[in-house]
Amino acid sequence: MSGKKHFQTAAEDRISLQQKMAYSVGMLVNNLQAAAMPAMVVILNLGLGMDVLWVGLIGAIPRIFDAISDPLVGYISDNSRTRWGRRRPFIFAGAITAGLIFAIMWQLPSGYIDFLKKAPVQEHQSISIEQSPVVLNNAGGVDLTYDAGIQSEAQFVFYGPKMLAIDADAGISTDLDGFPQIELNVIRPEGSELSLIIYESATSASENSADGETYAINLSDAQLKDEGGNLYKFDLADLQIIESEIAVTGNGTLDLQAIDKIAVEFAGLTGAGTATIQSIKFKKSDSFYVYWFWLFLGMSILFFLAYTVYATPFVAFGYEMTADYHERTRLHAFANTVGQLAWLGVPWFYAIMSSTLFRDTVHGARSLALIVGGVVALFGIIPAIFLKERPTLTPVVNAGKGMMANMKEFFAGIKTTLKCSPFVKICGTTFLVFNGFQLGMSFSIYVMIYYLFGGNDGDAGKLMGWYGMLTSIFTLAVIPLTGLIATRIGKRQTFMITISLSLLGYALKWVGYNPDYPYMLLIATPFVAFGTGSLFTLMGSMISDVCDYDELETHQRREGVFGAIYWWMGKVGMALAGILTGVLLKVAGFDVALGAAQSVSTLFWIRIFDVGVPLVTSAIALFIMMSYEITETKAHEIRFELEKRRGKVGETEGV
Repeated sequence: MSGKKHFQTAAEDRISLQQKMAYSVGMLVNNLQAAAMPAMVVILNLGLGMDVLWVGLIGAIPRIFDAISDPLVGYISDNSRTRWGRRRPFIFAGAITAGLIFAIMWQLPSGYIDFLKKAPVQEHQSISIEQSPVVLNNAGGVDLTYDAGIQSEAQFVFYGPKMLAIDADAGISTDLDGFPQIELNVIRPEGSELSLIIYESATSASENSADGETYAINLSDAQLKDEGGNLYKFDLADLQIIESEIAVTGNGTLDLQAIDKIAVEFAGLTGAGTATIQSIKFKKSDSFYVYWFWLFLGMSILFFLAYTVYATPFVAFGYEMTADYHERTRLHAFANTVGQLAWLGVPWFYAIMSSTLFRDTVHGARSLALIVGGVVALFGIIPAIFLKERPTLTPVVNAGKGMMANMKEFFAGIKTTLKCSPFVKICGTTFLVFNGFQLGMSFSIYVMIYYLFGGNDGDAGKLMGWYGMLTSIFTLAVIPLTGLIATRIGKRQTFMITISLSLLGYALKWVGYNPDYPYMLLIATPFVAFGTGSLFTLMGSMISDVCDYDELETHQRREGVFGAIYWWMGKVGMALAGILTGVLLKVAGFDVALGAAQSVSTLFWIRIFDVGVPLVTSAIALFIMMSYEITETKAHEIRFELEKRRGKVGETEGV
């Protein structure tokens, strides 16, 4: 048939460099919004102190709302007619709204005070018979050696009322009334007794009045111990005043600024050995976490709604910018290459938030969110300003219909779309590959902090940054390579090769998790990059082919609905990944209060979830894609028939 003449891209189907750049900037913003939330949400657990199950729900529930809104926004966009086009107004409004909400939602208060990290190491002092100073260990805790042959008691003593100072100018409470819970993680010598003692300076007007109240609690009581025997959780209300040098004790609560020193005392020691304090943490009340759970959840839902308003029309825009089989691949390869730049920066988010630039990770998140929100709002409007929309190829089928009729048409369209076999296979494949990757990566920071670096989040953040950045750099190489290979051997065959290479990468990741040589993990990055690097380059182009396939069958152009349902499947998967992250961390026995003292079993299962999940899901995706039916020849046959129907064959016959 003469359709073979369409294998060469016609001049009218080529996309200018300016248009590719404008679309690519939008892809950068799209990726930044998608990546920033999962990269930062871990702060709710590791920084704010929120339970992992609650954090999992925050990662999941907004995605469900997002998934519901996607097809609706796609449908509205498909059938909108404005002086600015049917896609551009949504992109403009969505970018600005999403950027503002993201910047605001991360302005969190301090919820978790890590005393050992607040107090400079050089100001730690110890009292023991040997007068030996405490030594900072790799996990951020401190070690104290003792010789019970000389004396059977030893103390850690931490001096300084300002060591726990919180920024009063930021409007954050400066007394411990707002931090009623204490978590002490300590390795106690067998048979010894343990007490926590807090010395409070007098709160009278006299600056020379240094002695106030002394609070203490015996932590040897079994009911105060965690199951592991090392973690003690209790309320400040459990503390008893054992000594008072001031006449007026007030309400008996501790003043944060009045703390003179904190001591951890061991009694009944035998022999010689080492006692270790992993962490001393002050934590907000349960009501505080309930409040911020609901508030952050609500803000997250609003953010993802705004993100949908931006992303769904934007993605649909890319499906309809050209009708050529190969030009579609070139466009998505170019856009994903630029968009991949977002993934060069996002892996460093945790390292930035946990750096010494900020008081703690929460304050780091507050500052970082302002930058991310500004980038989204400013750069996200570029596609809306500079992209040119192509004329609609088919008439609007819902013109003149009422609301109920339109909604009926909307749900009927979804039903029809899900009957499209090639599209269902694309959705299933993306669901498995992308969300398997996302679920696995949600455990990576935990593996790095607690398995590779023994609780040192600073070193773990640096490795996370290098791992993510190198993966992104290799992905930048994979994307154009994917486009090149796909134009030679076809999209399905290219997918089979690239995903198989990603399986090798996950296997190498397991080998690379070596505490003795933590940076050996980086050997996996070139191979892992083939997974998501090829996925969206190929899938975006393949959905454009599916839109032609669908038009031939239904006589409708429905890029918005296809794009919305495609991303709907992905977002359902991300919602499921959010829930599973919290559930699986809980099943593994993870507790942030334990710090570096996570059990061997917990660390093993977290590694299994990190590596095993994407291995299994990617393998299933390969099996599904084996039967994908739209080849290059099939795509050109479809286009020939569509052009014949539109009366355009004669115009392109000589191409």
